[in-house]
Amino acid sequence: MPGEATSCHPGLPTFLPVTQDTLICEPNASMGSRHLLTATGSQNYGVNAYRIRQPFDFANRTGRLHFDTDLRASILLGYVSVVISDDPAPSPNWDLNGRGPNPRNGLIIVFSDANDAATYSTVDVHEVRNYATIASHTQLLSPKVPTQRGRLHRVQIQLSQQGLIVDVSGPSANGLVFATPVHRATLNFATALPFSRGYVHLLSHNHASWKYSQQDFGTPRPLRSWNSYWDNIGFDGPIISNVREYEIADSNVAHTINDEYFNAAGEIVVVPLTGRTIAYLIPNDPSTLSAPLTFRGVSIAQATRARLIMTGYYQNWNNNLLPSASSRLIYQLNNYPRRERPFSSAEIAMYQNEAGQGGGMNHAIDLPLNELVEGDNSIRFSTRDLASGYSNAVLNVDLQVEFDIGRVFADSFE
Repeated sequence: MPGEATSCHPGLPTFLPVTQDTLICEPNASMGSRHLLTATGSQNYGVNAYRIRQPFDFANRTGRLHFDTDLRASILLGYVSVVISDDPAPSPNWDLNGRGPNPRNGLIIVFSDANDAATYSTVDVHEVRNYATIASHTQLLSPKVPTQRGRLHRVQIQLSQQGLIVDVSGPSANGLVFATPVHRATLNFATALPFSRGYVHLLSHNHASWKYSQQDFGTPRPLRSWNSYWDNIGFDGPIISNVREYEIADSNVAHTINDEYFNAAGEIVVVPLTGRTIAYLIPNDPSTLSAPLTFRGVSIAQATRARLIMTGYYQNWNNNLLPSASSRLIYQLNNYPRRERPFSSAEIAMYQNEAGQGGGMNHAIDLPLNELVEGDNSIRFSTRDLASGYSNAVLNVDLQVEFDIGRVFADSFE
């Protein structure tokens, strides 16, 4: 886009597949230090979510979170948000065309374009309790923030269980020196947050850049991705180091489709678009399980809790897009008996009222410790009574193991 940095670092392809959509860029004139580029290419409506594995603890205090980011946005092209959630939700999301999948409990802090021709930004805050948005607070920043593409702002968030303060600076000319933040949003929660330790997620959203950039945004060709920039991300509080995580790599199956757009001369240009499937398809058949996915090199020394962290994708067209009372997620850890997990009334209500046809759901499922083994652990999936126009799938699959650090140190294990 006009004003955007033209390159990240040498050697990149002109088209960034999902395996290269998260990059550390070299300094440039407007961002004078190495910084994070997140290129969100999914259309209608995609999000790249980045969870910081270190928990953010603000118990009995006001915690401080800060980062630098480019706040220039267009609600029809792309924008950024930050989610603070109690669970390590893999893909907490928010979009104008259907919120969700929500975290179980959390705050969704959205930096939008304030309906002001993408030259100003404001902030909206959505409070989520038990998967439901109980309150939405819009256009809180006063005054709105003037933005400039390719320029970073300093954002400082103060959070307690009782309230939230967001301070934002104007755009920096070089990404190194920032003016004192003068744009402020203050929010007191009607009811205290039900958690005081959570996870910070940085999100880059693509609403539909390929579609809407063909209209009146002055771009020479449709935008394949919405690019967001981040730097100097951090928060205060105790260092929590009693967690190990293991992840399943994306399936990374390549696909190519032909799309088209009108160029400046009004001619139709056909472009092959290469993409990737990052999820694993699973059968909707309780008698059949998917191929095993394997967590490698798991340590269960002194483990006190284990959770399966993942996004489930179930549209269930046969039941008006909703899981039914008989719907189940089925999983089998190693060779132990398979387990069937029902969907709670709160999860179903999120589908009905907020997640819409997106079909995604954030899972943080406790696993029995006696079914884990030292080393490699496999897991397989299927569903019951979730028949969809699209295949059911799982993605962003992680295993999180909490352990008793005192006992580990006492045993001189690590």
